[in-house]
Amino acid sequence: MLKGGCACGNVRFEIDSVRSLTHCHCTICRKLTGASFATYAHVEKSKFRWLGGQGTVRRYESAPGSFRAFCPKCGSLVPGQAPYLETISVPAGLIEGDPGVRPKLHVFASSRAQWWEITDDLPQYATWVTGHEPKPPAPRATTSRTKKRTKKKT
Repeated sequence: MLKGGCACGNVRFEIDSVRSLTHCHCTICRKLTGASFATYAHVEKSKFRWLGGQGTVRRYESAPGSFRAFCPKCGSLVPGQAPYLETISVPAGLIEGDPGVRPKLHVFASSRAQWWEITDDLPQYATWVTGHEPKPPAPRATTSRTKKRTKKKT
């Protein structure tokens, strides 16, 4: 069992096991972390539990439909779930101890910091790994009330 939390200790969680680790080089991850890339642990929902601070977590919409969770006290990124993924994404630096897996790939390698070279042999994806990209939101059902509001006057 692994435990983790934000810098101030407000947000705490525990994990039974980590499925995988990935490095993300997208501009948003670089700006949110202030680093050359962000490393995320991907955890099955059933293997993740909040221990404290879950109700205080704030979310920031970093791109349409993509939200980042953070602690309102210290500003640390904290675990969150993208609506298009089945796993919880945990900023790996929050985990206390060895997650038992090593990074397996780089995403958004095409957006890497110009001053950073990727020198390992891990697979590199220019953007999303196929099958794990955001899905467009489902069309909203139209009701008779909606139809009346959107009807043009003639």
